[in-house]
Amino acid sequence: MANKFREWIEDRTGLSNFLKVALDEPVHGGAKWSYVFGSGLVFLFILQVVTGIIMAGFYSPSSTSAWGSVYYIQEKTSFGWFVRGLHHFGSSAMIILAIVHMFQVFIFGAYKKPRELNWISGVILLLFLMGFGLTGYLLPWDQKGYWATQVATNIIGTIPIIGDYIKIIHQGGSDYGNFTLTRFYAIHTFLLPISLLFFLFIHILLFRKHGVTPYWKTSEEVLKNRVDPFWPDQIFKDVVFAIGMYAIIAGWVFWNGGAELLAPADPASNFLARPEWYFLFLFELLKYCQGNFLIVGTVIIPTLAVIFLFVLPFIDINPSKYPSKRIPFFSAVFSGLVAVVALTTIAVYHDSHDIHIQHQKEDLEKQAARAMKLAARGIPPQGGTSIFLNDPVFLGEKIFKEGCVGCHKLKGDGGENGPDFTNFGSREWVSGLLKNPKDAKYFKESGVMPPVSLPYESLLDMTEFLLSQSGDLLNKNNDRIESGKDLVLKGNCVICHPFGDKDAKKMAPNLTGYLSETWLKEFIRNPADLKFYGARNKMPGFDKFSERELDALVQYLLTLSRDRILVSEKDGEKRPYLFGLSSPRTMTDFKNSSFVILQTGLETTKRKSM
Repeated sequence: MANKFREWIEDRTGLSNFLKVALDEPVHGGAKWSYVFGSGLVFLFILQVVTGIIMAGFYSPSSTSAWGSVYYIQEKTSFGWFVRGLHHFGSSAMIILAIVHMFQVFIFGAYKKPRELNWISGVILLLFLMGFGLTGYLLPWDQKGYWATQVATNIIGTIPIIGDYIKIIHQGGSDYGNFTLTRFYAIHTFLLPISLLFFLFIHILLFRKHGVTPYWKTSEEVLKNRVDPFWPDQIFKDVVFAIGMYAIIAGWVFWNGGAELLAPADPASNFLARPEWYFLFLFELLKYCQGNFLIVGTVIIPTLAVIFLFVLPFIDINPSKYPSKRIPFFSAVFSGLVAVVALTTIAVYHDSHDIHIQHQKEDLEKQAARAMKLAARGIPPQGGTSIFLNDPVFLGEKIFKEGCVGCHKLKGDGGENGPDFTNFGSREWVSGLLKNPKDAKYFKESGVMPPVSLPYESLLDMTEFLLSQSGDLLNKNNDRIESGKDLVLKGNCVICHPFGDKDAKKMAPNLTGYLSETWLKEFIRNPADLKFYGARNKMPGFDKFSERELDALVQYLLTLSRDRILVSEKDGEKRPYLFGLSSPRTMTDFKNSSFVILQTGLETTKRKSM
């Protein structure tokens, strides 16, 4: 019965003959691991297609719903974070492997006659892969993707004569918006896949026609006498390589807890954009091509590099595949590789030492963690950014930037009349205040408080006790709190600072509930109160803030510390807030970090990193 069924299938499809033609390709010189890269790329492309189709079933290509749909995939769909992680990191793996494959082909001289068209189709496929990376980066419609894609389209806009038109066509108008996203989605899911499949078919067809290019030292006798079948010899190596790649990508996904999803794109924000890693070299190159020379970095050098790759088979006409016979071309190709690696390294190094970029990175992580908590309560129809409309921390940040940065510096930006609020209320901030109140970060020469002349460990004990007045601390140390309590209450602090109501008229601020929500609200409303600075006060009071605005500002200030969890009493009910934590970035964080979700019922849950 089984034989008759196979005969019936074969008679109508010719499947056996097709498989025989596909799998019985002779591999002259024997199967080798150096031939696995092309098959590995095909496997990764299939992985991208499968994961992309799965996500397309949940994705909504609209500027109001894109971020929310990606959030749903990441957070609410079973293994959605894993599928998205495979797709995200698989795209980077594809570009890496494509570059490795191209260099392997170049080193083996596989671009020479009669394989010129095979090489050219491979260069076209590499360009398509870069296009996939560019268009796919925007689809989550988060901060990083939104602004990084603008960098790329602005580079395109520098092309003489036609640049602006190409940019407008891609953007769907003069500005980024809904048409931009839908066009990038159409290019990413329809135009590029169809085009890539067409050229991939041509590439494989030409490869099958000419066969593999053996190692240049392989003798004609070996090529003639040792012929391994593609199945199972070479297929076995290809499958092992594919399994290894999948294991590495899957492990990387688990290690990172999936691909990151930052806060929804905000066109009004001041974002220092950076492209994805495979475009960083071009971004860095533009720094050396300013003014009238900008076109050199955006158009001339990239165009010359692509042209060189296309014409390489026609200018290297020496039939010898020995590297020693191709020194000029090896020098050109590897000089380009060194330049790309060097520019990428320089860009990464500069960003890692740029205080503004590092502060932005910290802010993005905090903002992303906050966005995840707010999105858990539901995303309004107006779009991803609308989740912040009723977020007190978002409102508080806005109030701080509008009314406080004139006097208070935060992460390098702002005025210098008042204390620096970078990491405000943390152990580091408070201990630094005790150690040197007249430091430029605090009260400068206007400070009348003398430094606390105690050993460093004693300063830490005092800091722990003072911060315990404001609420719960992360990694609270009860022994330090007790030791610090003795130092504060039995030392010189109480000479100037009152505790409780009985000493309310001493010359320095009352430290009862120091830096707590209630303490901060009272201080902001009236710092000239006798409980604080009295007649010595130089800070204006903000008594015109509504209760909502004041509450929002205080909650934002509390997020500036990395060390505190505040328990806030509101309407007679204690509600926990988690402040100062960014999303976990490692599997250790993934297993051990507890995040408090602000929603009805207050559910404490373990959640994975974005």
